[in-house]
Amino acid sequence: MKILYSVSILCFSLVMNASAQETLVTCTSERNTDNSISIYAESQIQGEYTLKLSFPNLLGYKANNIYNDAAIVTITRGKREVVKLIPDKMAPSFSFSYRWTYFPGVAQRKMPSDSNFQYLLPGTKDNVIRISKVSNIGERFGLKNVNEYFGVGFIYGSGDTICAARAGTVYSCIDEIKTGEKGTLVYTSKRNQVNIQQKDGTLAQYAIRAPIKLLVSAGDNVIPGQPIAVFTSESERYEVMFSVSYLDEKALTSTPAIGSSNTAPAYYHYLPTLFCTGEDGQNSNLSIINQTFKIGYPKELVGTELSKKDKKKLGLQ
Repeated sequence: MKILYSVSILCFSLVMNASAQETLVTCTSERNTDNSISIYAESQIQGEYTLKLSFPNLLGYKANNIYNDAAIVTITRGKREVVKLIPDKMAPSFSFSYRWTYFPGVAQRKMPSDSNFQYLLPGTKDNVIRISKVSNIGERFGLKNVNEYFGVGFIYGSGDTICAARAGTVYSCIDEIKTGEKGTLVYTSKRNQVNIQQKDGTLAQYAIRAPIKLLVSAGDNVIPGQPIAVFTSESERYEVMFSVSYLDEKALTSTPAIGSSNTAPAYYHYLPTLFCTGEDGQNSNLSIINQTFKIGYPKELVGTELSKKDKKKLGLQ
């Protein structure tokens, strides 16, 4: 099997904080008969998200999952109690206030253990795909990235299909670009995107530069090699910028020091990705920019994270 280890240059980072999108999570509080306060989260999300409840005011109450005036809770679709405030019988007065934000993925205390997972090239079997240079739009404006960004750009052809590089659950899709690019590229806030939460908690982002037809929707489970979108309209460029990241619990719970710039920490850290580029058993050259590869689907990679039942169904056993 031919393996490609790819680390791109810095690329612009898309905002992943879900609270910047439509409101998918709301929190409410209810007083119980014993005067305790139950705080509930009701969500319309797909996959797993991390909810951060911050308490700028908490007087006369305590809870076993509040640290540094904040609670970090993993949530899924539906309604559940996330914090229970217990009144201190010795407190002279009681008051509380809270606010919340939420983020795709489960907050992790350390880098995922299988960060060297081998990915399929994100296209149809036996098709060809070219590796492109990924540039950082922030560099055009003199901005510097504190955390390293790892990503890979893939160039397709008209009518090509984008496929999942790894199994997971689609947690969001964006389909905003309806016309192909012409002439000089102009960066806008509009984009097409498929975001997939993977088994180890990492998040795969397929940022797409061209009109597409989505073949999946939020909540769908996908397997390696499954079509997720098709390039449907003429464009000067058919490109996918692929990256993998994870939510850092330490950054999420940190508080800027007094007197600091109060700049929000980078909650997500990006991981280099290892791709399979064939089945001949040879290692590829690391200088991959502008190289073209034929896409292969080795059975051992396609079936790595699948159940025995699914492997049998797909003829992988």
